[in-house]
Amino acid sequence: MPAQLIMKLESSGTLNHRMSSLFHGVLMELIPEEYAEILHQSRLHPFSQYLKVKNKEWYWIVNTLNQEAEDIILHQTLENLSDFYLKRNEITVQIKEKEFQKKTLSEMMQQFYKEDADKFVSLQFLTPTAFKQQGQYIFYPDIRCIYQSLMNKYDASVEENVMMDADTLDQLCQDTRLVKYDLRSVRFDMEGIRVPAFLGSLTLRLTRTQTMANFANMLFEFGTYSGIGIKTGLGMGAYELVKEGRIK
Repeated sequence: MPAQLIMKLESSGTLNHRMSSLFHGVLMELIPEEYAEILHQSRLHPFSQYLKVKNKEWYWIVNTLNQEAEDIILHQTLENLSDFYLKRNEITVQIKEKEFQKKTLSEMMQQFYKEDADKFVSLQFLTPTAFKQQGQYIFYPDIRCIYQSLMNKYDASVEENVMMDADTLDQLCQDTRLVKYDLRSVRFDMEGIRVPAFLGSLTLRLTRTQTMANFANMLFEFGTYSGIGIKTGLGMGAYELVKEGRIK
């Protein structure tokens, strides 16, 4: 069941989006060592985190995808955290406000199966996003990569209701068209590595049955917690849904 902690920040120095990997390091130092080792060994992490600026205020957003991650990361580790220190940049960061929210997977299902979901889905990418296939980075919004990533992350977060099915993936890809985009290529700096990625916005049109449109919308809602693509635990792949429909 996805959960989110939004933390409003105040710092002794300048923050920027590229520091998200440093915040990941802080988080790994704060959580219990044995759980950090479990996360290190996991192929798909049950959390994502990123930095966001809104109205000139910085926020650290940490999402968890299952109950264990929520308990350990959000409640045991971050709930009572008031400040921390970024050694590399010599910056003290204070947490001024916290907002917790949670949505069960059944609530997501009901939300999109009770009513007909919009057949236009617009995504605003907040942090650099990329995929990796056969050892190669893919830094454009390939529709198959998008759905495959979301389905894999969903399956990694639940023990039942597995949805990573080749036929379903094929159907989603066939039923989805990219109708508008405003993207640019960027780099995500990480431990001396510069990962090619993209930023910007796009609109997808879901062309066929309402059932598949509802299913796709549920996946994209889940993705606002899980992120899309690679290294979402380090700050990549965060996006918001633009509720008005198509991006103007």
